[in-house]
Amino acid sequence: MAGLQHPTGICSAAYCDVDGTLTDTTIVAPLVHLKCRAMRRPWRWLWLASLAVHGPWWLLLDAMDRAASNRAIYKHYHGVPVDLLMGEAAKFGREYLQSRIFGPARQRLEAFRQGGVKIVFVTGGLDVFLEPLAAEWEADVLAPRMEVVHGICTGRVLPEPFTGQVKARLIREHAARHGFDLAHCHALGDAFGDLPMLECVGHPLAINPDRRLARVAKERGWQVENWR
Repeated sequence: MAGLQHPTGICSAAYCDVDGTLTDTTIVAPLVHLKCRAMRRPWRWLWLASLAVHGPWWLLLDAMDRAASNRAIYKHYHGVPVDLLMGEAAKFGREYLQSRIFGPARQRLEAFRQGGVKIVFVTGGLDVFLEPLAAEWEADVLAPRMEVVHGICTGRVLPEPFTGQVKARLIREHAARHGFDLAHCHALGDAFGDLPMLECVGHPLAINPDRRLARVAKERGWQVENWR
């Protein structure tokens, strides 16, 4: 498959985590944005105050099992009308997410685009929030979606949280569909949970790595960059 030319002229891809890698964001940020618009006072204030309890619990879960942490966070979408989710997701993407891209990330993405490298966002964040960013960079998106029943969000993501080995599997499947040789592809991630996706490609890049990922990157001689 090496050197196989894609019909568009693109022959490799850059698989990029988003939160913490390309942007100064977390998957909690869109939830807060949505809740502040979906809930009336005083329920909004009570929910925001509850983050003092939920936040540390989510961080603890994340350290043990990122998929479990993602499920715990996404449960808070339960009961949100899908019309509100879709409308606010577009606004969040345009007004918040695009403004939080690290400067060096913009430069690297532009270099990929100019070099004929297909940009692919591989993220645990919901797909609907990525649409404006994906349109800006002509990127494919590999991200979970929120389950909706009778127009209401259930708080369950489909098909599953995109973490760890799931991201790696999705990258391999995407590369196979598009004829990309992973030995010629790039991957960008910031957390130890991104290790499987970084191991998939010939050009791994650790961005703002956490302690465990930084250690592995140093041991393997991977490129490491700190973006602000």
